[in-house]
Amino acid sequence: MRRFSLIFLAILLSAFGLRAQVDTTKFAELDAKLGQYFSVLESEPAETKKVECDALIEAASDPLLRQRIALKIYDHYRNSTLMGDEAVAIHLTDKWFSTGKIAMESDQALLDAKLFADFNRQSLIGMRAPEATLRNPFGEEVTIPVVRQAHQPEKGRYQILYFYDTDCVKCKVESAMLRSFLDDKNYPVDVFAIYVGSDKDSWMRWRGSTFILKKGETTLSHLWDPDDESGFQLKYGVTVTPRMFLLDPDGIIVGRGLDTDALEKLLSILARPVARDYEYGSEETTELFDRLFATYGQVISAENVTDLASLLKERTLDAGDTLSFKHMEGDLLYYLSSQRTEGYKNGSALFINDYILSRPDIWNTPEDTLKVVGLAQMLDGLMKKAPVGATIPKTPIKGWNKMRRKGGFFIFATNGCPVCASETSVADLLHLAYLKVDMDALSRQSPEVSRQLLDFFDLSSLPQIVQVGKKGVIKRRYLSFSEHLLFLREKE
Repeated sequence: MRRFSLIFLAILLSAFGLRAQVDTTKFAELDAKLGQYFSVLESEPAETKKVECDALIEAASDPLLRQRIALKIYDHYRNSTLMGDEAVAIHLTDKWFSTGKIAMESDQALLDAKLFADFNRQSLIGMRAPEATLRNPFGEEVTIPVVRQAHQPEKGRYQILYFYDTDCVKCKVESAMLRSFLDDKNYPVDVFAIYVGSDKDSWMRWRGSTFILKKGETTLSHLWDPDDESGFQLKYGVTVTPRMFLLDPDGIIVGRGLDTDALEKLLSILARPVARDYEYGSEETTELFDRLFATYGQVISAENVTDLASLLKERTLDAGDTLSFKHMEGDLLYYLSSQRTEGYKNGSALFINDYILSRPDIWNTPEDTLKVVGLAQMLDGLMKKAPVGATIPKTPIKGWNKMRRKGGFFIFATNGCPVCASETSVADLLHLAYLKVDMDALSRQSPEVSRQLLDFFDLSSLPQIVQVGKKGVIKRRYLSFSEHLLFLREKE
């Protein structure tokens, strides 16, 4: 990715020519290009964004241009709604603005940036939640977060820290939504509702009417710190309310600045209730993975698949929750089994080997074999057919051997398939050299040839689009012309 930042910078600087001084009238063009850059970086982790943004700033030698780039980057990540982006803004303050390497617009702007950094640096995603000792309604001390003990891994529960004020209108709305959600789902989580004010009577009325949970799996603890002894405001950046965090069983922050909708999405991945007779591939989990993969963009890569699988493992198996690991990774397997394009398929092959077939210690029950391992073995066998580098066979199909000799695309399709028709239309639009093979017609007219192709290629889902080079050597498979328009326009 760093290579991209340098290429992007070269394109960006070209808009300003090679003059000694920057043409400030072109700042609008600069800002637009930076907007494109932010979009490219959106799915990257905060650490990668820090490195990329530093590279972009460092490469700008003109002071005015460097300041403009740094300030636009800071404003973007300071005001971003994407969870975790605030870490980039804090990094920029510490490295560039507080040190005086780059000036902000004013002393007040620098002070605001330093305050933002100080009020947020202790509670960033991936950090251990800072300890704060508060008091419950009986005056007893309670220290958050509550961290599970190493000798009791099964006791670990996710924790919600919800900071609110009784006079805050937005808190009343958010509290009603949060209470409804938690009562409806009954997640096995611990909720710490933390009153930021000091009005004991108002707090008592709130506890008795506004925020009550009825379901047994979700526990609720009311806390406050009327004398401001714990420093929770600075530790958790509670400058406004409501403010909500989600912590894993080890007290690591996995969500911050949440509302109820965002909390629901996280808990559905990390801490959902488990069923005794679990059914994989439900509509709920399909919709969940649709949303998760949508965050990676329109074209999914193999790395996206393995990154998501790794995240699920980190939040389940690595946290001592084997059952949730099996359910989440099993659901991912079922989701991937219905995807047909190159990135998903290549990622599936890696995922199946690393998370299922190589882990007999995890998938060790008859139900696992029936519902998960068997499906993984079947998909693995299909994807091992016609691998990249293999040579496709000769057949008597008209035009086949000519295409095999010169190279091009083979579209295996079926009559009446709308996706097949769409892919063929795009191929025509791009003037691609392709041969369309109607598998329905072939199975009726030449069953032996049809069986030959079924044995050699993975034709379990159509269309199957394979690219071959000269002499029929397979270059790519599971292609979608719609996804790879830019790639297909390049000269081979």
